[in-house]
Amino acid sequence: MSDVVTDVVAAVDKLRVDDRLVTDAGRMVDAITMLQAVVVRRLREAWNADAVQEVCGRAVRGWLREELRQPGVDVSRYLQCLHKLRGYPLVEAAVETAQITIGHVVAIITAVEKLPPDLRATLEPALVEHAKVCLPEDLAAFVDDLLDALGIDKACDIRRERRLAERGVDLHQTLDGSRALVGTLTPDVGDELAKALALAGEPAGPEDDRTPRQRHHDALGEIARSYLASHGTPSFTGSPRTAIVTIPLDTLQNSLRQGWIDLPDGAKISAATARQLACDAEIIPVVLGSGSEILDIGQANREFTTAQRRAAYLRDGGRCAFPDCRAPVTELHHIVFRRHGGQATLDNAAWLCTFHHWLVHQDGWTLKRDPVDKTYQWTGPHGQKRRRQLTTA
Repeated sequence: MSDVVTDVVAAVDKLRVDDRLVTDAGRMVDAITMLQAVVVRRLREAWNADAVQEVCGRAVRGWLREELRQPGVDVSRYLQCLHKLRGYPLVEAAVETAQITIGHVVAIITAVEKLPPDLRATLEPALVEHAKVCLPEDLAAFVDDLLDALGIDKACDIRRERRLAERGVDLHQTLDGSRALVGTLTPDVGDELAKALALAGEPAGPEDDRTPRQRHHDALGEIARSYLASHGTPSFTGSPRTAIVTIPLDTLQNSLRQGWIDLPDGAKISAATARQLACDAEIIPVVLGSGSEILDIGQANREFTTAQRRAAYLRDGGRCAFPDCRAPVTELHHIVFRRHGGQATLDNAAWLCTFHHWLVHQDGWTLKRDPVDKTYQWTGPHGQKRRRQLTTA
């Protein structure tokens, strides 16, 4: 470190030991803001020279998150300033002298970029001056007031451009493999998604105790699977998916244990979830050696044929085998599980909706089919009994 930076670090250490040395909190906050502006400037120079990639072998975003452990919000602010602040000289000068904060910078850039290019230079000075006396979150309303003062109709193309610029969806992966979904939808896309979620997320019946949020989550999965099924994802022999199972040799030679399974994208799913996905899938076993080399790849374990799937659908009138279920069917389930010797026969097939397929795999319910009257017989985890007789519609 340079002598100046060493002095700054030493001063911070002194303040940590004795915070009574801080007698003017306002000046301290201003100093932090100016240091943040310096960090942005240095990050820009490092990015232009590709220094982070050469030294650390990763992009600036990854370096900030993984090496410096900066929160995602702060990383996004730094990167936005890094790439865009030079285009707004008045904003840059204001933050470097601590007249405004980094939060103001991001709010101004976000507001200005929602405007047509010919208005940006006109409104930047007014935004900077207002930012000196307001909170960052108040700047969006100030832009509206400016547009009104300029005589621009709120329903004009500029407002539509702003709504369009605000659109976006972020899907972040968490540490446990789950994903967090946040975003802003345009009115038309939001209306279409709301209708789709309402249709796909209707309660499946009296036993469906999922909350509306949980039903919308499961419905979103159905919408995604439906899209993938019709856009490039192959359907082999009528199966809705193909599962290529890679099995380490020592696992194959011993026994499978209950645990967590890594997906190709790094996410983890439980063994129960894997069995549920594989229930209505075509299985291709791949045996791996100790070095993850492929020792053997088996033939596809044929599932229900297209004819069987159609026959089961017609036999039960396209309805779920669970009593009083009104949800659309999505999975052709093995009544006797494949791992228990269940065969791909019509008598061993039952169409289920997504929710009741989950019940039978992960919530303790069991399903049998009476060999005489062909009724579906369900038993819950607490001994509940349900029966359903289905006939061709």
